[in-house]
Amino acid sequence: MVVMGFRHYKNLVLHKAWADFRAEAERTYLGVAWWVLDPLINLGVYYLVFGVIFSQGGPDFVPFLLVGLVTWRFFEATVVRASNSILQNVSMIRQVAFPKVIFPLISVATCLLEYAFSLALLFVVLIFYGHHPSLSWVVFPVLVTVQVGLVLAFALPLAAAVPFVPDMYKLVTQVLRIMFYMSGVFFDIERLSPKLQFVLGFNPMVHVIGAVRAVLMRGEWPAWPVMAAVCGVSALAALLGALVIRRLDPLFAKRIAR
Repeated sequence: MVVMGFRHYKNLVLHKAWADFRAEAERTYLGVAWWVLDPLINLGVYYLVFGVIFSQGGPDFVPFLLVGLVTWRFFEATVVRASNSILQNVSMIRQVAFPKVIFPLISVATCLLEYAFSLALLFVVLIFYGHHPSLSWVVFPVLVTVQVGLVLAFALPLAAAVPFVPDMYKLVTQVLRIMFYMSGVFFDIERLSPKLQFVLGFNPMVHVIGAVRAVLMRGEWPAWPVMAAVCGVSALAALLGALVIRRLDPLFAKRIAR
């Protein structure tokens, strides 16, 4: 029974994620092209500001910047979307009874599909700038798994809280904006003082972005102890969030109906 239930909900998550992905693609004239254009536009803006005006970086600044932007964008977009996912599915919650944890999982799966297009662009740019596939690239799927775990660590507790504290959704966007500027997207954290590195190290995205750059740009293995720590803390936070959602499950419909 448990296995059948898991398979049923897994299929529901995948089906709904694919449906949401297609709906988003059909909502605009350019469709899926936007998931390639979005990082390109951001790349152009930040390269102009930091690469041209402030003369940062070097010949590798474009791929350096794009790795940070693509990695960060997946994290930010997924956390924002998943944290509001229960509120966004009021009609389904009122009509059908199933675990509410499904909604943030659908958001994560949908954003993963969109992330694939940004990654395709990233790989093309990396190869164009001479960063050809190496042995270290085989662990990139592991890093994607770490990213998903980190997203769930933020998204599940927030998805449980937002229906009861709607202002939390606004707060999330502000916190993410601060995290963005402290994540090393457009600067090399290793060039900072040890004190600043220590402080910024509390931002988990610093380690994730650094690991992706090490693997894809320098042909190095990620810092496995750091990745293990990120995974461990993420797993605990995601589990706590899932348990809270399960505990509050009967209350969501009543709260949203107000």
